[in-house]
Amino acid sequence: MTSIELTAHPQFRKLASVRMLHLSFTPNADEITWATKLTSTPEALFAVVLALKCHQKMARFPRAHEVPDEVVDHVRRCLDLAA
Repeated sequence: MTSIELTAHPQFRKLASVRMLHLSFTPNADEITWATKLTSTPEALFAVVLALKCHQKMARFPRAHEVPDEVVDHVRRCLDLAA
């Protein structure tokens, strides 16, 4: 049987390290600038950047409950947004 990680709908694996979190989910300046131009509120900015980083990692847009809290918190901190 094929592993769930190799199926058409990749899942979040347990994040192995803080380094992997930073490499995969830290938005760069261009991404933040792009998202800022598309949005008008901090909540929308956060949602767009989180979706972008998840899509880059998984090649799909995961449902909100699928995104690990570590990823959500990391992206929020990168954008200097309150909890």
